[in-house]
Amino acid sequence: MNNILISSDVSSLPRSGLLYALHLMRGRKTHFYFETFSMKQRLACGPSYNESQLSCLEFVIKQELDAIQKKIRSFFPAENYNLHLLNSPEDLEKRKAHFSLAILDAKDRSLKNLRALVKLYAELKIPFLTLPDITKPRLPKKLLLIAEPGIPVSSTTLAPVRKIFGNFSFSLEIHKLYLGDVNVQQAKIDSFRLKKLLHIYHPIVKVFSQQEYYNSDIKDEQKVDLQLLPQNVPGLKRKTDSLDFLSLISNPKIPFLIIPKPENEYVTPLKRIRKTIKTSSLRHESFNFYPPAFTCNFTSHGAC
Repeated sequence: MNNILISSDVSSLPRSGLLYALHLMRGRKTHFYFETFSMKQRLACGPSYNESQLSCLEFVIKQELDAIQKKIRSFFPAENYNLHLLNSPEDLEKRKAHFSLAILDAKDRSLKNLRALVKLYAELKIPFLTLPDITKPRLPKKLLLIAEPGIPVSSTTLAPVRKIFGNFSFSLEIHKLYLGDVNVQQAKIDSFRLKKLLHIYHPIVKVFSQQEYYNSDIKDEQKVDLQLLPQNVPGLKRKTDSLDFLSLISNPKIPFLIIPKPENEYVTPLKRIRKTIKTSSLRHESFNFYPPAFTCNFTSHGAC
């Protein structure tokens, strides 16, 4: 079963996101949960808030949801899916362990609200997808993995892609980013490690300085169907203070899948151990992975 969270006021963009998800989830029973309480909280925090406005808002949301359901049924008459409303943070808390994906409604969001949503998704520790306007949804065939400084890439980094989209063939390109100037020797070592680590995907690895990468059109010029951005949870929360990052996810040109993971789920960087066998003139190299020795727990806090 697939459970997808859509943070939205049930406007036009989540309708597009819903259609995108339904195209990709064909043949699988799927539950879609619309989170509407953040909009209700914004209304409740307003200076002119009153109960009648909230009741009107709830009525409009339910009517819009019914209209969406009827339209979708005409496009997907045989699909097995259900639409649900989450009316409170408590509803979300009860179900958070079961979500496999969140679709981020970033259109027309204030930066303050967008920042709060990204923090929420980081605490839920689930992948979230930001979408451009897509007229013909299809399985992504060309994937771009952006490996930022300090974010290890493990053999499980691409697991969310398989879990969300199913088992399919794709090509993989990796952009490895460095702080400051690129050290050529280190870049060669890291490229070799990434190719060996993800060898079953036959990745192409390219290296860039982080400043060069984000201050240019390099990433936008790539002919890819899906960009992947793995993050650790504290790092993703820190990024919410960056206007560049919020701008990146609020208006993507290509679908963006951001993968927040707690540190204890990462494999530490590859360590090379050289062993010499006395009975032969050949020396053999072996590569071992060592799991991290600590875990982190994060607590979700709701905020108005």
